[in-house]
Amino acid sequence: MNHRSRTLSALAAAGLAVACLGASPALASSGHTVSLTTTQHGTWTESGDTDFCTNEAISPTITGNSVMHVTYFPAGDEVWGTFTTEGTGSYVQPSTGLVYSGRVTVWGNFNVNEQNQNQTFTATFDLTAVDSSGTVHTEVGHIVEHVAYNAADPTSPIVSFGNFTGTCS
Repeated sequence: MNHRSRTLSALAAAGLAVACLGASPALASSGHTVSLTTTQHGTWTESGDTDFCTNEAISPTITGNSVMHVTYFPAGDEVWGTFTTEGTGSYVQPSTGLVYSGRVTVWGNFNVNEQNQNQTFTATFDLTAVDSSGTVHTEVGHIVEHVAYNAADPTSPIVSFGNFTGTCS
């Protein structure tokens, strides 16, 4: 599964998890919103990603910060959340053995209510590697995706777009 699909699946799973929390009898009596925030600091490895320049499978290591925030109404049908990850990333490109490293920023959100739902994802990568001759290789990419649905047909998007720009040298 590529990073985009994995991220959108994670957003949907987070929404489902929060919706399940809303079904809890202990929480159902509250008319106020409930917010949950999770933070992660340190180093972790992302598996199942793809190098957009070579289309090879990679497992980048990220050192930085990640924050996920979810808010929902326990007695209602609304939930929304967002996440941001930023820091430095590195990975070995399988075909060349070059180690790419640089800045990574990823952001996403989802909103769900009785009438509609949407998801947005954006990521920016700025990575470089130096080969044995001293040549600097770069991979710079920016991804934006948005999908929206309505209650009349929750399986077919009413708005959907994606954009990717990348530079490989």
